Formats: sequence, structure tokens, C-alpha cells
Amino acid sequence: MSPSPADLFHVPTLICAWGLALGISGGPLLLKFLNYRPVTRGAVLQAVSSFVVTGGYVTIGTAAIGAHERGLISWPASIVVMACLLAVAAGSSFLIERWYPDERA
Repeated sequence: MSPSPADLFHVPTLICAWGLALGISGGPLLLKFLNYRPVTRGAVLQAVSSFVVTGGYVTIGTAAIGAHERGLISWPASIVVMACLLAVAAGSSFLIERWYPDERA
């Protein structure tokens, strides 16, 4: 019996990871907002990007490692997946800085 792709995701781990990503990326903005300080569009976009990238990195990274453990992909392939995810995360941060050069997050 071959494993399904849904077996690669461990739901409690993903819930904790996405919750932690939301707290880390959205917490500072919420504190700024509650203290009546201005929140810029660049800061909001950076927080949303950070939330999506962190959650996606954990989700896809966990699936890549799980696929390697089950023998579905090789170890170098899982390393390439993780490296591509890290490159996307780094690139999105630089892209947001280019879109909003006057607004530092």
C-alpha cells in the first residue's frame, strides 16, 4: 500500500507552527496598533509575507523530510527543496524592501 501525500503532514505540528508564525509575525504589529502608533503598509505586507513564508517553510519542509523518511524522495532532493524555500523567503523580504523603500518595517 503506497502512502498518500496527506500522510506526509503531521496536523498537530502544523497547527502549532502556523500559530507560532502568526504570533511572531503579527504580534509586533498588534502591539503597535494597540498603542496607537501608525502601522505602515510595508510593515503589514512584511508581516503577512513573514507569516506565509514561515508557515509554508515549516509545512513544505516537514513534508519534504517526511517524504525522505518514507523513501519517496532522495536526501539531496529534500535538501534542494529546503534551499529553494529559504531562497524564496529571502527574496520576498528584499522584494518588499524594494516596493516600499521609505517605509521600514
